[in-house]
Amino acid sequence: MSDKDKIIKEITDSIQRINSKFMLLKLITEAKYEYDKYDYEAGRRSLIEAYLIDKKSPVVLRGLGCINQYKGKYNLAEKFFKKALRYSEKKEVEYTLLGVLFYVQNKLDEAIKYFNLAIDSNDDYDYAYEGRNQALLENHIRISDLQDSLKNMF
Repeated sequence: MSDKDKIIKEITDSIQRINSKFMLLKLITEAKYEYDKYDYEAGRRSLIEAYLIDKKSPVVLRGLGCINQYKGKYNLAEKFFKKALRYSEKKEVEYTLLGVLFYVQNKLDEAIKYFNLAIDSNDDYDYAYEGRNQALLENHIRISDLQDSLKNMF
């Protein structure tokens, strides 16, 4: 391959990468817009298209996790959130999403664990504190209710 051919190939590859990134951004933006309009099926389709472009995008993986959580497919949501965790630079987001996922399933101890991991990753991340505090409060209420039930038994 001549030097000229190498340069042309590098330029072509660069243009293809830029085009892919543009398409990915467009699809993510569409998915967010659709999600905000509560059109989850259209959002899911956009995210799947984006996933086919970049299977390692934390934003796409988070979105797919959120859509599956909304649909009640908690195991699949967890898989997407954990896959996003592998590729994310902002791990507190994924940890918080996992905390919320376990919170909605009423698995409060597991939720608290993930909220704490989010706080360990970024101690300025308010959403993790809010989630943890809510899970702790509900856990405390559950224990109080149990204690009251036991008192009434005797």
